[in-house]
Amino acid sequence: MGGVAIIGAAGFVGSHLVRGFEARGARVLPLVRAVDDRSPAGARTLAEAVERPAIVGEGAVAIYAAAGRGDPQPRSAELDRVERAMRMSVSARVDRFVLVSSTAVYGFPQRLPVTEEHPYAPRTATAAVKVEVEMRARRVARESGLRLVIVRPTVVYGPGTRGGLLDRMASAIQIGVVVGPGDNLVHLTHVDDVVEGTWLAATRPEAQGEHFILAGPSTTTLASLCDLVARTMDRPAPSVRVPSSVARAVATVVDVAAHRGVTFGRRRSVPPIRHEQLDEMTLSIAFDTTKARRRLGFAPRVDYEEGVARTLLGQWPDVARAGAPL
Repeated sequence: MGGVAIIGAAGFVGSHLVRGFEARGARVLPLVRAVDDRSPAGARTLAEAVERPAIVGEGAVAIYAAAGRGDPQPRSAELDRVERAMRMSVSARVDRFVLVSSTAVYGFPQRLPVTEEHPYAPRTATAAVKVEVEMRARRVARESGLRLVIVRPTVVYGPGTRGGLLDRMASAIQIGVVVGPGDNLVHLTHVDDVVEGTWLAATRPEAQGEHFILAGPSTTTLASLCDLVARTMDRPAPSVRVPSSVARAVATVVDVAAHRGVTFGRRRSVPPIRHEQLDEMTLSIAFDTTKARRRLGFAPRVDYEEGVARTLLGQWPDVARAGAPL
């Protein structure tokens, strides 16, 4: 790999990609919206790369880490950003463009496990934007000849995440209340495994022109995950379960209020609960990673016990021990 430009390097997944790719020996150029104190070392802005694509370097790999599930972006802004990033990549003559999307594009189908061949079925506006981003990326790739690979991680967790499923679970455990019976399947992916899968997508010839699901080693139930989080926090498991129907009614009110611009008294005005979050907490989902395993050699290895402990205790990934050979 001649080098790699990581677009969205200040985000949760993007910052881990920077660390992980550097640990694997890659020369990384972090690209962000605006350089500030929280930006990775050596970061430049995407706008600067658009104006001067030579800073990326011919033959490099460009990776676009889209906004996470919990960080919705305005539709027009996200579509414009991915198109600008791809046009910049064409001008820089990069080797390939890897779009880090999300399995949210599939929704929650009844037939499980979900494979890459499942149709788009987004349940939320945020997921619908991700579908549009993928479609826009494919169109630009066809028009420009840019080599495109799409990876779709499941719900990602790990050190540094904020407002994700584990955070919500930890908050629920602190007050002793959870939503629903907890018998639904969940299928998370630790950020280390996302980094590894993205590395393989960026370096393996077999990835060219393909799309892959990236998921953790196994599924579990929400109740089992909740018990594990409680043990890690050294707290008792919640004793009160709120019926899903009640939580859905509250989420409907919250969603309508958020749509009308009502804030909730927290930083960045994050709503307390929404249907997108309840989907993750009450609906079953499972994914099949056969394609990524066979084509790329993807082998996720961070199980829930290790991953939850490292996430809640704030331990950063041991990137030196991970990764495909250079």
